[in-house]
Amino acid sequence: MPRYCAVKVCRNRGGTASRQDNKRISFYPFPLQDQSRLQRWVDNMKREEWTPSRHQYLCSEHFTEECFDIRWGIRYLKNTAIPTMFPSTEDVCICLSTPIHSSIIK
Repeated sequence: MPRYCAVKVCRNRGGTASRQDNKRISFYPFPLQDQSRLQRWVDNMKREEWTPSRHQYLCSEHFTEECFDIRWGIRYLKNTAIPTMFPSTEDVCICLSTPIHSSIIK
């Protein structure tokens, strides 16, 4: 079953490449057993009155490079990692509402 990022404005899913640097996107489950860390993840996502399940994930694009360890060429999320990279819904609305110039369409 494919994995999808739980961030509302994120369209990443399993098997796609990152838009940033063409790295493969990886997915990480929510730390359901660590309530304080879980709360920080959800708070940073700005999803009110929402609780993740064990079937939901965040993609690697929401974590800084300092959140990862690389061992044997494999990227692992640190047990202390907190996601902090989220586009605001205002940024997304601006991008979607920006008019396309007629010179581009030609």
